[in-house]
Amino acid sequence: MPRLTASAPKYRKHKPSGQAVVTLASKDHYLGPRNSKASKVEYDRLVGEWLAAGRPAAPVEQPHQITVSEIAVAFWRHAKKHYRKHGRLTGTAANYKPTLTLLKQRYGHTLASEFGPLALKALQNLMVELGHSRGYINENIHRIRKIFRWAASEQLIPPSVREALATVMDCKRATPKLEMRSR
Repeated sequence: MPRLTASAPKYRKHKPSGQAVVTLASKDHYLGPRNSKASKVEYDRLVGEWLAAGRPAAPVEQPHQITVSEIAVAFWRHAKKHYRKHGRLTGTAANYKPTLTLLKQRYGHTLASEFGPLALKALQNLMVELGHSRGYINENIHRIRKIFRWAASEQLIPPSVREALATVMDCKRATPKLEMRSR
């Protein structure tokens, strides 16, 4: 049985080229001339990103190729780990379930980079048509924004998608019509 270690991937020499190389997620990354300051800085950057991503075994999907459904599945995995108290899943995680389901049903096959303000407004209007309360709709819109903010922080989507979704306004309370009195 192989021995697991907590050490970082090795900074090593690529003999044919003389460059420094590191293998992360089964992919070689050439760092520049071996033992140069630039190659060591690049090594630190790549390994740091790899560790921050949770030591993925395979390369991360390219941002322009990932679908809304894949974002939803990845976020749910994250939520199950993140939203825990005393080892148990919290209600916050459960609150994401219907939001993720709606998102996957309506926009699952859409590329995440193409999910924009108009799609978010369409979901908002759908929830209005379904008779959901204004507060519930706004909570779900906030959850969707948070899902895409998380995806941008994981470099699954371009940050511009998250920024565009932030422009969608919450549902406002209906204002009563003022009656004009005739004098």
